[in-house]
Amino acid sequence: MSANLFQRWLEIASEDLIVARLVAEEEHFSHACFLSQQCIEKTLKAYLVAQTGDYPRIHKLVDLLGQCTLIAPDFAQFAIACASVDQYYIPTRYPKASLEAGQMARQASAKPKLRFAGRQEILDNVTVRLRQVGEPGERG
Repeated sequence: MSANLFQRWLEIASEDLIVARLVAEEEHFSHACFLSQQCIEKTLKAYLVAQTGDYPRIHKLVDLLGQCTLIAPDFAQFAIACASVDQYYIPTRYPKASLEAGQMARQASAKPKLRFAGRQEILDNVTVRLRQVGEPGERG
């Protein structure tokens, strides 16, 4: 694995966050929720790549968070945020479920604390952790 792979994961996660904010401003909430899920997924995978050199081919945030928590138990602080955002992954991808997901996303957007829960906090937390750790080959 490339030593820069975790950095690339974080770059893409940051782009997802920017676009999620833009589409939320236009009230495309199901897309904003999907991109928020993608932001968190890629952020957690960046952490796992930096720590282990690999990442699991899964998409469920709670499961990814569980793997991060095995390395750093304080990741557990993001359990509620991950569970909240996880519920939008599948429904926002398929037309039949998209209407329901859109309604759920609109309801979440009306509550500032629920809106796309934790995405910025998780991204910031992982970014700081990885700056402290340095490149995977530098850890000794």
